[in-house]
Amino acid sequence: MLEEGLMIDVKRAEELFRILAEVTDQPLYEESARIELSATLANTALEIARSVRILCSADQLLGATVCLRSQFESLVRSVWTLHCASENEIKRLSIKSLTAETAQGAKNIPLAAKMLKDLEEIPSLRNLMVALNEFKGSAWRPLNSFVHAGLHAVVHTKFGWPPELVDQTFRMSNGLCVLAFTQIGLLNGTPGVQGEIIALAASFSSVLPKYRDST
Repeated sequence: MLEEGLMIDVKRAEELFRILAEVTDQPLYEESARIELSATLANTALEIARSVRILCSADQLLGATVCLRSQFESLVRSVWTLHCASENEIKRLSIKSLTAETAQGAKNIPLAAKMLKDLEEIPSLRNLMVALNEFKGSAWRPLNSFVHAGLHAVVHTKFGWPPELVDQTFRMSNGLCVLAFTQIGLLNGTPGVQGEIIALAASFSSVLPKYRDST
């Protein structure tokens, strides 16, 4: 278990997500392949996040970090699908069944770095990109190391996990969940959903990323 007063409060995080799920529990505003795929990917991010919470609460940080990277990529791909993907890319990702042929057809879809670069060109996403780029700038290299059994994975497996790192991973995942719920709300066409989610999340600071001191 975590030391030094840190606690992974899964129940508190689940309460936040229950509330946000109620807010965003609406039909998609349009029944198109693009909208449906974006919603599926946002829900994929939320599903992966459940694994992050379980692993963090069990002090299994190696698995949690691997899941966290997948969660981030799912969220980025959800936003990229909505704003940037070509009709051909949407078609290749919107498959009805998984076969060797359909898997081959889905290759060459841009990776996270290229998707983020594409999203940077969209002025309306400026605020979202601040959050996504901050995550990528601070966490991407360590997460890659964990995923590929690099130095971070070796050192922390041998010597243990700092409680602060477990807490940070838990909070980052929860922060990405808030963004995923916001994306779902936008896809549902829920009026004022961004402001409502921000207001609701303000009461759950104990399980969300800490604000950086800019001074």
